[in-house]
Amino acid sequence: MASALESILDANQRYAQDFGEKRNLAMPPSRRFAILTCMDARLDPAKFAGLDEGDAHVVRNAGGRASEDAIRSLVISYKLL
Repeated sequence: MASALESILDANQRYAQDFGEKRNLAMPPSRRFAILTCMDARLDPAKFAGLDEGDAHVVRNAGGRASEDAIRSLVISYKLL
């Protein structure tokens, strides 16, 4: 049985191999918005917001609060928008 780390590394390698044309996505998100959400592992921003790679910047932090760090990340996101 593979360790958790081995499973994650294998999944990452498959993801990288299948990334293909996605590597050509522009840095600014195509849907031109950002999401600030909790880092709770039960939440999947792509699923709850209907996102694909390249659609939005996603900032995750403890409690999904607009802390100074989160706001700084959102400002950087905005500057890239």
